[in-house]
This record gives sequence, structure tokens and C-alpha cells, in this order.
Amino acid sequence: MRTDAWPKCRDQAQAIVEDCVATLNGDQPPEPADVWRYSHLVGTHRAHQGIAVAESVRAVEILWNAMQPTIRSAVQHEAPARRTPALLMINAAFRSSSGSRLYAGAVGYGGATARASDTLPNDDAAAGASEDAPAHSAACAALSPREKEVLERVAKAMTNSQIARQLGITTATVKRHLNNIYGKLDAVSRIDAVNKAFSRH
Repeated sequence: MRTDAWPKCRDQAQAIVEDCVATLNGDQPPEPADVWRYSHLVGTHRAHQGIAVAESVRAVEILWNAMQPTIRSAVQHEAPARRTPALLMINAAFRSSSGSRLYAGAVGYGGATARASDTLPNDDAAAGASEDAPAHSAACAALSPREKEVLERVAKAMTNSQIARQLGITTATVKRHLNNIYGKLDAVSRIDAVNKAFSRH
């Protein structure tokens, strides 16, 4: 990885950890638009540097593995019956934050790559596309329109409750859509789903 990419990697890692702490403390997480904007720019920057999207996914997994000793130590302060739920909550908070940032970064990366290789058919088509519209892979063709809506909102760091309110559905339905998304993309986590949703291979 180029040395000038390190500060942005460090900032993204710190932001993910801060998101998790805020979520676990019940504090207000960053505004989705702010998360999207910065991570989108990071993705664009990495495209210009020639750093593959997969490297961002690998960096997140390295961060998660590096956090494990601290997480395990912290969970030991909980009563035995609460340790597994605590681990699940931490995992969910991490996957939600990192997934949303990876998603936004992948969109920025894809947009920059498309512009650089002149793959957009014309300026009118580019102008008509929403800035927030994801560049889904072929694998996403199996997703229903509603599942795509849910995935896009998960990627913007919205909670299941927020997604349910915005789409006018129940949280149970949101969870069902997420399970369907994982099944259709053959994904095992939010990060895995994001990676597969934006893979060009």
C-alpha cells in the first residue's frame, strides 16, 4: 500500500471504532450523509492510487482481528450469561459501521474507475444517475428491489429500526430481507455482502 494512503486508512479505522463505541453507549452515531461523503472520497482516492477494493476489505478484517484481545478482555467484566450477547452486540456494531463505510468507498471507487476508463456511455447518463446509487455487481441481479433498498440503507449506517420506519415495514421484515440478501449473495457478513455487491468479477 502506498505510504500516502496510510493516513486515510488510519482515519477510517478510528472512525469505525468510534462508531462502535457510540452505538454501544447508546449515543447518536454520525449522520449517514457524513459517513457516506468521507468514505466515498476515500474510495475515489484509492481508485486513483490503484489500490484494489479488496484491500479495504482486508484492512477491515485486520482491524477486527487486532481488536479481539481487547474485546475479550472487556467482555470478561460482564456476568457469564451476558458475555455472548455482549460479543454479538459488539460484532453487530462493528459490521454495521465497517460495512457502511466499505459500501460508500466501493461506490466512490467504482465511479472513479468508470470515469477513468470511459465506461460511462455519455455525460447525460452520468448526470441522470444518483450520486448515492450503488454500482451493483451481476450477483445483485438476484436481489429484489426491496432487498436493494434495505441493503443501501444498511450501508448508510441506518439501524434496522430506522430502516423499518423509513420503508414502512417492521424490524422483523428488515431482518428477513437481510437474511435473504446474505443467502442470495452467498455472504456470511455485512462486509462480505458489500464486497460481493460491488465486485466486478
